[in-house]
Amino acid sequence: MLYLLLSILSSSAIMIVFKLYDRFKVNTSDAIVINYWVAAALSFILDPTGLAAHGASEQPWFYNAMIMGVLFITLFNVIGLSTQKIGVSVTTVANKMSLIMPVLFAVFFLNDSVNFIKIAGIVIALFAVFLTTRSDQRSDIDQRYVFFPLIVFVGSGFIDTFFKYNEEFTLGENGLEPFLAWIFLTASVLGLGVLIVQFIRHKKLPNKKALIGGLVLGIPNYFSVFFLVKSLGLPGIESSVVFPVNNMSIVAVSALAGIFFFREKVSKINIIGVVLCLAAIACIAFSEEILPLFGM
Repeated sequence: MLYLLLSILSSSAIMIVFKLYDRFKVNTSDAIVINYWVAAALSFILDPTGLAAHGASEQPWFYNAMIMGVLFITLFNVIGLSTQKIGVSVTTVANKMSLIMPVLFAVFFLNDSVNFIKIAGIVIALFAVFLTTRSDQRSDIDQRYVFFPLIVFVGSGFIDTFFKYNEEFTLGENGLEPFLAWIFLTASVLGLGVLIVQFIRHKKLPNKKALIGGLVLGIPNYFSVFFLVKSLGLPGIESSVVFPVNNMSIVAVSALAGIFFFREKVSKINIIGVVLCLAAIACIAFSEEILPLFGM
């Protein structure tokens, strides 16, 4: 469970860093590109097989990694903008509500177990998402950006599902680090292309704030993905448990960070939503242990 805890903390750190970008006037697009170069460098450095640098194109996951790289940089930009324009809590919840997609994949295609406690936990989780995002201050939200959370929801769900697919069918024993290396490298190259076009058109390069912001973001970004996929490969823990526990924990941690560190406005209903997130985590993570209490 240590891998899962580290993934939760790393992912929560990403959302907090995005909010700090807004406070310190960091150019989000520039910082995201730099972040991917940092994550790619970490991937190649931490690859124990050397496969990332030699022979990657012959692996069954190679083209999937490139697809993921395109999705990563696209979705990351949307998450960054949504966090700034809509808020930490709403964006985090939209991101993590997408747990329903990989859970359904695991249940219907990987034969993960299903019981009424786990189902109840997922239903509670979705209800908790609604309560955590509910706000009486709708006038504070710029209506031009209301579609961002929907994009985050669909994109995050697909990425999580595709991660599980690759962990199950293409990575093998030593494929994780090189797989991540090519995801981040693909995203880095695409981002560099954007920076080059930006320089040609506007004679503008990333400033010092963007460089620092990218460095700070790249480290938790790499480890959030690394530890999540590690969690998915742990024996005895089904992915239909990993995804909900991971996502709801990030919802709770990021929402609390929004409340205590960024003074985001919350209501009693929002607080109830966070409590229900914790209840959902308990139901899903310990469904097998809870069942005997119902005589099952």
